[in-house]
Amino acid sequence: MTHAVSSPSPASSTSTAAAGPERAPGVPTRPGGVAGPWQRAMMGWQRLRWQAGSLVSPAATARALERLWFCPPRAAANSAARRLLDSARTDWALVTGHGPSRRVRVYRWGDAGPVVLLAHGWGGHAGQWHAVVDGLVAAGMRVVAFDALSHGASDAGARGAAQTSVLEMSRSLLAAAWHAGPVDALVAHSLGGAATALALREGLPASAAVLVGSPADMHAACASLAWRMGFTPVVLARMQRQSERWLGVPWSAFNVPDVGRTRPVPPTLVIHDRDDKEVRWEDGAAIAGAWPGAQLVTTSGLGHRRILQDPGVIRRIADFIRPEATPACAVIPPALHGLAVD
Repeated sequence: MTHAVSSPSPASSTSTAAAGPERAPGVPTRPGGVAGPWQRAMMGWQRLRWQAGSLVSPAATARALERLWFCPPRAAANSAARRLLDSARTDWALVTGHGPSRRVRVYRWGDAGPVVLLAHGWGGHAGQWHAVVDGLVAAGMRVVAFDALSHGASDAGARGAAQTSVLEMSRSLLAAAWHAGPVDALVAHSLGGAATALALREGLPASAAVLVGSPADMHAACASLAWRMGFTPVVLARMQRQSERWLGVPWSAFNVPDVGRTRPVPPTLVIHDRDDKEVRWEDGAAIAGAWPGAQLVTTSGLGHRRILQDPGVIRRIADFIRPEATPACAVIPPALHGLAVD
């Protein structure tokens, strides 16, 4: 396993993310993720409310937790994201086999080179990749991105525009991949990493994968959220049993490390920031430790979203996908100094 420590570059520390916050649903915070006195009071009141509801009406409270968990936040595109999307060649892919066919918006850039498919995270959209797209196209690659169902410009999912799941995100990814033709590499951010793992488990071929800030286990993540918000274990178990009926798979299927233990996976680069407040660094380390031959790159000071705009990170992604494009004597970017091999 390769392990690198990175610090943010000046360019990345002054930019803003194109995608909105991928925070836990129902947990209000100030911009930047710091809760103020009013937000802390509201969070305390909500916790008491859910604790009481768990005791008085566990069935209704389980339905409320289900709505919260499967409701993605809506993120408006900033100017950089809009410019990227306006510059793309666009068309549609179709998700079929689960009720009526639904359209997934697909975006393309570049005219030659390996095809790289980008998978956004929960509540994100294709525009969040603006810096990554520029870097990969400049490195001689063709780039494809998409909006998952119930995200961005794509159609609503099977349960309407306000509800979706990592499983539906994975189906969106598969539809975009088959529509775009043979895909050489996959790059995923946050929950897009879990969607990518599910797609690989279904047999999606790729010669390389990059997972940035990806969670390891949806069951553990949901349990953590439920505990923080005041839902009891009984309510959590009820909610998961209810959702398994319409998901069609058990929650144990959403364990990313297990995919690498039980299925062939391509060479994988896992990038995770020590200061990620939304997905723990330990999640990335768990994925890298379980997937055979995976490399772990640890950054510092980039958090969960600015990491997608850091030039050193983007260069590392491009070098991993297309290593022959990097001369043997190339200088390591300043943001990736301190490389150490475990």
